[in-house]
Amino acid sequence: MAEAWFPQKLRFLFNAHRYKVVRGGRGSGKSWGFARCLLIQGAQKPLRVLCTREVQKSIAQSVHQLLKDQIEALGLGNLYEVLATEIRGKNGTQFFFSGLSDQTAESLKSFEGIDIVWAEEAQAITSKSWNILIPTIRKDGSEIWVSFNPQLESDETYRRFVTEPPPGCVSIEMNHSDNARFPAVLE
Repeated sequence: MAEAWFPQKLRFLFNAHRYKVVRGGRGSGKSWGFARCLLIQGAQKPLRVLCTREVQKSIAQSVHQLLKDQIEALGLGNLYEVLATEIRGKNGTQFFFSGLSDQTAESLKSFEGIDIVWAEEAQAITSKSWNILIPTIRKDGSEIWVSFNPQLESDETYRRFVTEPPPGCVSIEMNHSDNARFPAVLE
């Protein structure tokens, strides 16, 4: 495995918390860090990970490609099999991808036993979707990871995890200045 560099602010991802929330602007390394941490943890022990966002009409609109790229960057190709709509670890780890807007409480039950949910681009997730997702993710020790670029303080995700965070929530702000590997092209 190649060396896994992480921004200092994201090191808390390796500690147990029910909600792990990172908000901030582009180029901060949020998504990149989430992907790396999930892949490393999934290589160490079998995990069931649901990668989601409010609307996902195709796998191309998911973090599938980001995870695939990070598998290669970390030298984990011998531990993961990248399929068209899923990523599987040789140890039983599974990454699933789904949009929330078309889900119901019944359809989300198919994701029984999820260890970690990664809600990407979470600024767009509605109250209805959160109210269906959160109680569905109830395995002992399960976690909900949230990454987003805030738009309005009145947005549901901002209110739920920043203004009025639930117990067990670590919520941080992270911007390009926190990313020592901020790409010059975004300058």
